[in-house]
Amino acid sequence: RFFIHNYPNNARIEACYESNGQLYYSYYNVISLGNYPANPKLTQKTRNHMPQYLVSDNYIVETEVAKKILKCKTNYVVGSKICYVISWKEGRTEWSINSTKSSTEVINIFLQKINQKTSKLSGPRVFGFDIKPLHKARLQIEYTCSKTNKRNRPLEDITSPSQQNKRLNTFGKDAQNAISQLITKHKLTDLSGKPIVSMRHINFNFKKEQVKIKFSDSNTQTELDSVVRACDEALLGHDGYRHLAAVAPTLFHEYLVADRRNKINEIMKNKIYIQSFNIDNKQFNMENSINESIDDISISNQDRGNGVYRSISTLLKVLIPIWKSGENPTIISGDILYLKLG
Repeated sequence: RFFIHNYPNNARIEACYESNGQLYYSYYNVISLGNYPANPKLTQKTRNHMPQYLVSDNYIVETEVAKKILKCKTNYVVGSKICYVISWKEGRTEWSINSTKSSTEVINIFLQKINQKTSKLSGPRVFGFDIKPLHKARLQIEYTCSKTNKRNRPLEDITSPSQQNKRLNTFGKDAQNAISQLITKHKLTDLSGKPIVSMRHINFNFKKEQVKIKFSDSNTQTELDSVVRACDEALLGHDGYRHLAAVAPTLFHEYLVADRRNKINEIMKNKIYIQSFNIDNKQFNMENSINESIDDISISNQDRGNGVYRSISTLLKVLIPIWKSGENPTIISGDILYLKLG
């Protein structure tokens, strides 16, 4: 058989083989790749010319047989035996059968259950033991883990911060691959098998410090905007936020927040025209202002001192022409202004 796939980026694998001049297609949805134990078993050799394949542990794959969606599993049990399991649904009823003899044996039991006793199928093919891409993927993982474990020192013995970060980055990549397999196993995917969820970050403690490994930055800008707004409302400056981020690694670095704040200021500057102006006595006639209703204002002796005041109407006489001027005016004729006093 030959296989059409993009594994491990896509869990779906299509298989094709020719028999009597006709092409036959089948598909597999890999839920769990599994791994080869220290002493892996081979599939049974029913005929002299039949090839044998290695059987992995904790392997789960989904395929279709006789118009039924089968979930095929393998588990090594006591005595180095392999338990071959097939499960499927009929309406609301879920069926499950198993055998420790061979994969073909459990397939034959399945065919008897669905009243197709005369049909014959190859267990290794139904389970997908002959899928070479999966075999290569297991060997690659095994080789990488073996090579890494031999040369890696315990993390506690590493004193260089750069080497510690390198080890943690490697750990993060392996963790992401493992989570990707779990996502596929639990079918957190769309109909085509493409994952619809993703891991964003991992937090853990290391030597009394908090470590955060980030995987996805899909909402970084939105989160940064929220942080900038919170800092502005709380009057939290650069130094204060820097000290806070030092004890809470889940927060953004201070320079990212500062860059985003500068970007927001540029955007607002383009959208809202800001201009300085002087309030002179000629433009604001105090006689007009004094006519404003200020008789009800009570000022205690202790509050008396140097100060000035301007009425809202006189301020608006200066501000409105400024807001209406320029190529991109802040307001246009007919706009309603809402004033917030505080």
